[in-house]
Amino acid sequence: MLDGLDKALEISARFIDITFQERESTSIVTKDGVAKDISLGATAGFGVRVLDRIWGFASVNDPDELLDAVGRAHRAAQAGKKEIAFTPVEGPVDRVKTPVKVEPLDVSLEEKIEFGQRAYKAVKGREHVVSSSFTYFDSKIKGFYASSEGARIESETTKVAFFGGVFAKKNGALQFGSERAGATAGFEYLKGPEAFAGGAADKALRLLDAKQAPSGRFKVVLDPLLTGVFIHEALGHAVEADHIIQGESLLEGRLGETIASEQVTVYDDSTIPGSFGFYFYDDEGTKAQKTMLVEKGVLKGFLHSRETSSTLEMENTGNARAQGFDYLPIVRMSNTFLEPRDQELDELFEGIDYGVYLLGSKGGEVDPAKGVFQFSAEEGFLIEKGEITSAVKDVALSGEILRILKDVDGVGRSFDSHIGFCGKEGQSVPVGDGGAHIRTTAAVGGAG
Repeated sequence: MLDGLDKALEISARFIDITFQERESTSIVTKDGVAKDISLGATAGFGVRVLDRIWGFASVNDPDELLDAVGRAHRAAQAGKKEIAFTPVEGPVDRVKTPVKVEPLDVSLEEKIEFGQRAYKAVKGREHVVSSSFTYFDSKIKGFYASSEGARIESETTKVAFFGGVFAKKNGALQFGSERAGATAGFEYLKGPEAFAGGAADKALRLLDAKQAPSGRFKVVLDPLLTGVFIHEALGHAVEADHIIQGESLLEGRLGETIASEQVTVYDDSTIPGSFGFYFYDDEGTKAQKTMLVEKGVLKGFLHSRETSSTLEMENTGNARAQGFDYLPIVRMSNTFLEPRDQELDELFEGIDYGVYLLGSKGGEVDPAKGVFQFSAEEGFLIEKGEITSAVKDVALSGEILRILKDVDGVGRSFDSHIGFCGKEGQSVPVGDGGAHIRTTAAVGGAG
């Protein structure tokens, strides 16, 4: 394989890189205690990028077809008319591996199935619980990255995750609660499926007795998980430099401007050990790093690949990521967080005569070009005279991104994070988001 790589990297082009990956994965969906879908995946192959005037890309599974793939990518790279900006660098040489105590591949399929069944058993007897679904996931990727600039990176990355949802029904009303956990780590990270399932059930049961959310513009407090989703969706995508270059971001041309309250500091950090969005090097061989995006309200930077950083003449941040060897790397977030400050949660509630405390996220929509968003929280509580009172359901949060950020007048000290898979241009990659509680002003409406 190495002989083939060396030959492939010798063709005449501005830049060539080759990614080899061997991936094994497990996915088990347990529906009401029964393992309904069990997927054991194993794939291996090469992705080849060639840069001449433009990018050319090809992928193959067979090592004997590698040189043919390089030739196809090279021909495509010569077809363009306008030359893509690209700054040469010295390629790193390294060998990296995720610290793992218990290899998921060494854990029996029966034990993985039992993990979901234990979660089911923890909630099946609870009053009003009518259904549950739990998904176990693990993956191990062994990779080798080589480039015409001398990069040679051997890597081994392991991730595990567990997702769950519980439905509860009472008097004809159906409510849903969910939990998720995951890390760049081994099987040892996944503990206590009973508590995990119980947390999802608790949410669903609370919502059964919740009343409809009020509508209007209120003071709101977002929990760390909703804060994280807001930061990821509303701000994170807007600072991806490919969106900036394509004119698809409201933040184009605003570096150095105040776009948020002085209390808001946001960063993207792929170096956090064990985090779901962790990596050692991005998929262009750039070392992972922490990137300050907003510092005390001021827009400080964008997220970059080698192409976007060259185009905008900025420092590369190492955020080029691909779903797998058969995809082109594009600019992606890793772990995007709002930095905690110094306020306790009860201090954030102080002075709110009537508002809403919003927790978790059920998803939503955002337009980074127009700067508007709408999210649905998992659950909420009224804040009356500085105190938490009634539970509310079907809560929607909407508004203008920069207005919400500028209205932040309190940031808590506690920190929590959330995991997920972020989709962009047909690709999905593991990410983390989170932060602290924040207090701001927003439009709230009952979504039911």
